Amino acid sequence: MGRIRVRGGIFRLLFFFVTTTLVLANCKEENLTPEQKLLSQGKGLYVANCSACHNQNPAIDGAVGPAVKGSNFELLKARIVSGTYPQGYNPKRSSKLMTRLPLNDEQIRSIEAYLNAP
Repeated sequence: MGRIRVRGGIFRLLFFFVTTTLVLANCKEENLTPEQKLLSQGKGLYVANCSACHNQNPAIDGAVGPAVKGSNFELLKARIVSGTYPQGYNPKRSSKLMTRLPLNDEQIRSIEAYLNAP
């Protein structure tokens, strides 16, 4: 019987921790400025879609893709949506391994904001 109570206590403690974490995360999101929300969205998109090839840190070259810190919207849109480069752009690498992603302009702008944040 003592074990059941201990397990129940552990589950209650775990439930409390998870619930508190979720509540605090939601409160934090509501208090963000529009710019902070844009950066947060951009970071999430970058980590989920780009960091595996480029690098978790966009200022550092990745195993497959080059560093992308400071990239502008025109370059990002060309690479992400169509797999091309803007006219006159000199690529850092000659590979053509970039996977196209169905991201919209708002999502690409958020990635741009993240890559250009100080």
